[in-house]
Amino acid sequence: MLNWILDALRGMVMGIANIIPGVSGGTMAVSMNIYDRIIYDANNIFKKFKACIIDLLPILVGVLVGLFAFAALVGHLLGTNSDTVPLTRLPTNFAFIGLILGGLPPIYKRVNLKKAGIPGLVLFIAFFVVVIGLPMLVAPEARTVDHSFGTMLLMIPLGAIASATMVIPGVSGSMILMLLGYYDSVINAMNELRAGDFSALAILLPYVIGLLIGIVSIAKLMNFLLKKYPEHTFCAIFGLVIGSPIALLMQKENLACFEIATFGNYVACAICLVAGFLIAWLLGRLEKPAEETASLKA
Repeated sequence: MLNWILDALRGMVMGIANIIPGVSGGTMAVSMNIYDRIIYDANNIFKKFKACIIDLLPILVGVLVGLFAFAALVGHLLGTNSDTVPLTRLPTNFAFIGLILGGLPPIYKRVNLKKAGIPGLVLFIAFFVVVIGLPMLVAPEARTVDHSFGTMLLMIPLGAIASATMVIPGVSGSMILMLLGYYDSVINAMNELRAGDFSALAILLPYVIGLLIGIVSIAKLMNFLLKKYPEHTFCAIFGLVIGSPIALLMQKENLACFEIATFGNYVACAICLVAGFLIAWLLGRLEKPAEETASLKA
């Protein structure tokens, strides 16, 4: 029961992370030492359906709770539905920076630059640059969506794209949705469903179908890379993850917060940073790697 609760908490952190532009659910999974498990289960869902579902269930429950229960709160803290940038935006982002930093030690242990050589170093630099470059792209104005059949079909590939970036550590699904212009539509649909408007399912159900398709597809790719090229893959992952805090702070809304931040705001940022670090460190330390994940290292 304790492990089930811990996995649900890990999933909740992943779910909340997926709401925040610039934060990757995959990064949170790596930080909390459950990334290999998720990739293994998603990759073998059809071969070992019962075992994989039992292992994934608490994480999935946590992800759904994080996505739906905290969407409105996170939106309020970040000011995504406001014309002004709230002072709570910086501490919220620093909490997730702490979560990322708290998970760096176990990732670093799996980075073998000596074995990966020059290609590993090139991959680290390339993916570090990519993740930092994403916030510099100019997002289009939010696109309006309706509940038509065409929109429902559109949400499936959007969900697949978003899920692929969520699974890849360091690349934010929310950021990609924002760059495509559909971030507000998905978040608003979540808030409508939470408020009891079930017509929002016309948007969310096909989006979730797309998410599942994308997760299974990208899991197969990541499983292959972790098996065949583990050193190079973790060099790339480390570049993505270590660049994430920088990319997060480089968002124009966060840069604007630094201009109006007070001393108390910086104190709150420090507290949230330490709290996030300790949560990631603790959840990562309490994780016992599943025996099946040994096959990823074979």
